[in-house]
Amino acid sequence: MHEELRRRLAYEALRRKQRGDSERSISRALGIHRSTVRGLLKELTARREQGESALEREMPPPPARRGSKLDAFAERIDSWLGTYEDLTAVRLYEKLKAEGFAGGYTIVREYLKRLRGRRTPQQAFQVVETPAGLQAQFDWSPYTLPGCAQKAQLWGCSLSFSRARSFEAWDNTRQTTILGCLKRSFESFGGVPQQCVTDTMPGVVDRWECDQPLLNVRFVDFAAYYRFAVDIAPRGCPRYKGKKERSFWFVERNLLNGRTFASLEEFKEVLAWWIDEHAMRRPHPLTQRPLAEMLAEERPFLSPLPARPYDTREVVIRLVDTYGFVHHQTNSYRVPDEHIGELVYVCADLKRLEVFDRGIHRLAEHERPPDGAGSRQGETGSRPRRYDLTLLLERLAAWGDVAQRFGERLRHKKRFAGPELNHILGLQLTWSAEDIVEALAHAMSYEAYDARAVERILEARFKPRSLQAQIAETTRSRIREVMRQNPIQQRPLTDYTALRAGDTPTPHTGAAADDRDPEAPA
Repeated sequence: MHEELRRRLAYEALRRKQRGDSERSISRALGIHRSTVRGLLKELTARREQGESALEREMPPPPARRGSKLDAFAERIDSWLGTYEDLTAVRLYEKLKAEGFAGGYTIVREYLKRLRGRRTPQQAFQVVETPAGLQAQFDWSPYTLPGCAQKAQLWGCSLSFSRARSFEAWDNTRQTTILGCLKRSFESFGGVPQQCVTDTMPGVVDRWECDQPLLNVRFVDFAAYYRFAVDIAPRGCPRYKGKKERSFWFVERNLLNGRTFASLEEFKEVLAWWIDEHAMRRPHPLTQRPLAEMLAEERPFLSPLPARPYDTREVVIRLVDTYGFVHHQTNSYRVPDEHIGELVYVCADLKRLEVFDRGIHRLAEHERPPDGAGSRQGETGSRPRRYDLTLLLERLAAWGDVAQRFGERLRHKKRFAGPELNHILGLQLTWSAEDIVEALAHAMSYEAYDARAVERILEARFKPRSLQAQIAETTRSRIREVMRQNPIQQRPLTDYTALRAGDTPTPHTGAAADDRDPEAPA
């Protein structure tokens, strides 16, 4: 409307000027100042000389630019944007505040928007909201830390209702790490959701059969312990757990962006600070309340934590070497010399490692150094001999007469029998002792007193056994030993006949049913 009035005034001023009226009389007749009359005439003359487009004529003139509080930081902003191309308005505002900027976030966001222009809109999708306490989503996301080029695996777990977030950084994605992270996430939330959504990650899903995921047995046991259901996202569909993917996007844009780290340890420290100061203070996308307040609202709907947390320690079987050490993740741990050549259980968490014998008696306990350190824990000044033939032969003789004869003959056949005997004992890590004894007997029939020959026989005639199979065999052996000491006598078949007829079975004593005649009277 203002532009239309100006055009009409310019027309009247020009008409009166051509009629011979002075600028004073024109201003008096139109009720405007003489300088306005002069400006209207000059503007009309300039348009006639320079021309204009119809679009410019219809569009309002651009407003005059005013000074901004960001003008003093223009060079610094250009430098940051040159270094970090994807720097977000949030991170730019944080960096400006550290430089003494006294303005607000809005002008920073608008300034950055003007510099970059409008971005291409992304494809729209529907966000599914869930009730409080119903669901959580978890996943891994790998990153290369800026500044040190070190690899980091970022764990993330989010509650779908409150968007409360839990993050941890590690250098591996082993199953024990997954279980530990999930346990600590539940503890930080103060409860357990009814359902957890994730993708096909190793340690959770073993494989797919008939387009259905086959869950790992230990993870199923963990889920049953904490009483939550597992929902595996369809393969190739990251939006199935979009709330978790969105939290990783938030990390990339507002934590990793515009920062450098000297090491993974420094990143862990910054991550812990950032979760409390930024991640949990972020407004909820629907309620605009801080996520910490939303978590407090959701917490009563979560299932209670168990009285004792799940034991997430890693359990592996190791052979005590001839120096009295067991090896785990490039580090070595001392055990008593009398267990050299034996298989032992190693239970390890993030900070400590324990060693148990086959009877579950604890042999040693050590602090666990970082993986890859190559350290020797519990080392003393004295070590046993490299190959104690007497001790190695005793370990082999524990398998029976066949193994004892093989060991004695190998000792006389080989000039250096120690490495051979140690290699045969080490075969327990892959094959059962019963299979090894059969392979030793087969090797003796051909006078092949050689550890490599025994190993080739095992590879050709027997199947390796898993850790679960070894533990199951140990358990069966213990049960058989207990049953020998406390035998159970079964009922004779005549008792079941009497029960079916409604009669009272005749009490019996003596031998078990397997040793009696079923047709004989009770």
